[in-house]
Amino acid sequence: MVFLKENKPNIKQKYLRLILSFSILICLLSGFFWAVFDLTRKLSLKYVDSKVLLLSFTFVQIIIFFIWCLKDNFYVNISSYLIPGTVLIILGIFSALLFLKSIKESDLSLTIPLLSFSPLFSSLFSFIFLDEELSKTQYLGVFSIIFGTLSLYSNAFNITQIFKSVIHITKNQSAKLMLLVALCWSVTPVLDKMCLKHSSINIHGFIQAFATFLILFLIAMKQLLILRELKTKYLNLIFFTVMIGTFATITQFYAILFNFVPIMESIKRAIGQFSAILFGSLFFDENFSLQKIIGIIFISSGVFIII
Repeated sequence: MVFLKENKPNIKQKYLRLILSFSILICLLSGFFWAVFDLTRKLSLKYVDSKVLLLSFTFVQIIIFFIWCLKDNFYVNISSYLIPGTVLIILGIFSALLFLKSIKESDLSLTIPLLSFSPLFSSLFSFIFLDEELSKTQYLGVFSIIFGTLSLYSNAFNITQIFKSVIHITKNQSAKLMLLVALCWSVTPVLDKMCLKHSSINIHGFIQAFATFLILFLIAMKQLLILRELKTKYLNLIFFTVMIGTFATITQFYAILFNFVPIMESIKRAIGQFSAILFGSLFFDENFSLQKIIGIIFISSGVFIII
């Protein structure tokens, strides 16, 4: 009996460590898929309109989530789901189109890191609307994100040029668009979590994809004709893109269920930022500099400090 009592806590601790490891692994996997998705979306936008790409993505999602609903149980409380679900659909379409426009027109390594403002905006919203004051440490995180962003857009890594980079950001249309995307995306994970309280993952994914598809189809019917003219290799790239995006979406749903939203967001953003510099250099001949690395380190550190 003594032996069993001594080992029960150990078994419980091992189980908790296993759950924690699994939850972090899901976040890492989701972050990797989103990073690759950023890359393939920028590549695909050379050949198709952003609305067509998003439409293709949601079409594949509809098929996958529909099959999932047929194979597995699902539930949804329509009355509780309706408001957050509708807001999420509208916000999702708006922010996705802005995001695609931004990465198409600017360097991946300069636009993706701006998404780190999402947890910053979330914290500021909590302070303004919920009276949740930031700690001194969190203010340090805010400063770190801002300083890192200014470093990315400065011409040289010195104080004068870093402060002058504010002008560069305000004049850069893609940077302003991505900051607006970050603002939208600071809200969408929260809405996802609200929806998942009243629905299963499979039906939530299906509803969001189906509604998004219908709206985009009405907007982009004419642009769909271009798919007939594309070569097979470009169609394969688009198909690969939408599949990666679907895996990214599904793993993020699970990551949200097993983790707090800020933890999921910080891991995802950190992977995305460093991948943006690497992929930008490898695939688009973007400048790979120590200045960018330092900027990313400051931004990533700031995100971790805030949460």
